[in-house]
Amino acid sequence: MPIDGSISKLCRVKQPEDPLAGLGSTLVCALLAQALSVLLAAVLASRSPGGYRVRSWVFLGAVLWSLAGTVLLLIQTNRGTARTPERGIGLVRIGLWVVSVWVWPILVRRRPPS
Repeated sequence: MPIDGSISKLCRVKQPEDPLAGLGSTLVCALLAQALSVLLAAVLASRSPGGYRVRSWVFLGAVLWSLAGTVLLLIQTNRGTARTPERGIGLVRIGLWVVSVWVWPILVRRRPPS
């Protein structure tokens, strides 16, 4: 059994591409925005009137709302990464992600067919 024949077959095997590898700084900004959103959800829940049960439901709702926004915006951003050049990580960009995570229904709504 020739060793070099099996090695050449191994060299021709293409490694699977990681779908998150191309996101880079976008993924970092999304994760940081989500971490800040959890903190904002905690503040929002602590300010809501009512007992522990009410505050826990407010916190859960806010976290799920921001998590859904983060995932949907990350999906939309992933679709558009081929068109735009990679931007770095900055406070302005993270702040934009935090705001976008909370107002995501406005950003994700479907455009009417033209």
